[in-house]
Amino acid sequence: MCSHGLTILKFGSSVLRNREDLTRAVHEIYRWVREGDRVLAVVSAFGGTTNKLLEQAFSYGGDRDEHAVAALVGTGEETASALLSVALDRAGICSMVLDAARISLRTNGPVLDAEPASVDEGRIWQAFRGVPVCVVPGFIGRTHEGSPSLLGRGGSDLTALFLAQRLGAGKCRLIKDVNGLYEHDPADDPPPLRYRTANWDDALRLSGRIVQHKAIRFAKTHRLSFEVGSLGSADVTVVGPGRPTFYSPVPAAPPLKVGLLGLGTVGLGVYRELTANPDLFEITGVAMRNVSKNRECFVSPHLLHSDPWEVVRTAPDVVIEAIGGQRPAGELIAAALANRAHVVTANKAVIAHHGPALSRRAAENGRHLLFSAAVGGAVPMLESVARLARTGPVTQLEGVINGTSTFILDQVAQGQNLADAVTMAQQKGFAEQNPTFDLDGTDAAQKLVLLARAAFGADLDFAQISRSGIANVDPKRVREIAGSQQVLRLVASVKAGRNRLFARVGAEPLEATHPLARARCEQNCLLIHRANGEAVLLHGKGAGRWPTTESMMADLFAVTRQRQALS
Repeated sequence: MCSHGLTILKFGSSVLRNREDLTRAVHEIYRWVREGDRVLAVVSAFGGTTNKLLEQAFSYGGDRDEHAVAALVGTGEETASALLSVALDRAGICSMVLDAARISLRTNGPVLDAEPASVDEGRIWQAFRGVPVCVVPGFIGRTHEGSPSLLGRGGSDLTALFLAQRLGAGKCRLIKDVNGLYEHDPADDPPPLRYRTANWDDALRLSGRIVQHKAIRFAKTHRLSFEVGSLGSADVTVVGPGRPTFYSPVPAAPPLKVGLLGLGTVGLGVYRELTANPDLFEITGVAMRNVSKNRECFVSPHLLHSDPWEVVRTAPDVVIEAIGGQRPAGELIAAALANRAHVVTANKAVIAHHGPALSRRAAENGRHLLFSAAVGGAVPMLESVARLARTGPVTQLEGVINGTSTFILDQVAQGQNLADAVTMAQQKGFAEQNPTFDLDGTDAAQKLVLLARAAFGADLDFAQISRSGIANVDPKRVREIAGSQQVLRLVASVKAGRNRLFARVGAEPLEATHPLARARCEQNCLLIHRANGEAVLLHGKGAGRWPTTESMMADLFAVTRQRQALS
């Protein structure tokens, strides 16, 4: 089976130095999920872990059971893989860990320096039917008898290339702490040129510190091209057939100047991500309604402004709007675009009512208005709908697209009263202090306007959406439905008629087997019906700080990559 919709990313110890680096790996994975790819992440142990485990094994002296050594050392990759899956879950991205035993990754040769021989490709494709991301511990295999084995130093590179060859991946990228392969050490003088393309023999002439020679020889034998690049890079070195070519030397771009409007649940998540990437982002100002609460947020006092207009006037390259509501957020977005700043927002109210006009203003000023987080949190609904619509007509959308209402209905089904369920949703950051728009269906209807634009290229009249919410739902009925192997969900749908769109939002009982019934707690689901009879299901976390933050940061990283590509 060949899939050009599969991207394999290998994260080595140089970029996964410790647990704090997992978030950047999540950003890189989500970048490709947004593009519609399935992602298989091959993971090394955290920096220094393998050496420590080998030292422990060898500290006993004498003859050692090599299978026991392999089992011990492999725990480094297994731990890092499990923690990456946990980090993906926090960001709202569904994933599954597939260890060597589960996918029958068999090896030949010496136990501690083995060669991969076979793998159960069907087991991997089966896993991808349920999740967009699979995580595989690199470096580890199993002998044909089922005992643990290792692929030698730097063996995670070999794991990634072997799986890319067996699965017919459209892309295999080895993520390193440098942005490609160089003629010689980048620290040397004079500075070396960076390869744009390199053939396998070029790569073998290099030291092997960046890419393991054993892995390069495997790629050469199988005529397999692969990429070498850094986290978030816009350009990479492609290793494969052909003559070498080089990038022209360019000075490193300064950090992107970012102004942040709002420091609530989502805004604080974005702020923490910005400060975790000082090489990429410089914060020019932060707007906070009540600056006296800064003791809880730890923002540098010189950056804080109680007036959001002051932040817009700091001339940032990008304004991130996390205030919410239509006013003054809409006016601030318009002013930022007029000042030639890109804008990233999750504000579905502004985009639903003023999106086309704001997009025109952005285009007139050569800037981007990005709002992926306005629908679906970390589930890339707008991108997926637009991508499918470009390849053939979409006939209908059905979705559970308000994670707050899903969480509340689940709590009520378990015995909570509605008021207590709302309070719990607020405490967890799933609902605003004023939850009216979540409860009366307004939030879902606004998102439906954006989805209809992406699917049908038409503006859905918000006033014409038949809308009812869950504010007056009978808790007894919710529990009765739950007891009959069904779930009550706030369902939003829009269908293309001959001359118009038909849309509604309302609470509906769904059979447990219905695709939208998969939404639990703060999760979202979207079912996209196509004219060819295909139905595509998207599923993941749609509410809360981290899923929304992940989507907003993905928009921001897209701006940084475009700037790199133009430099």
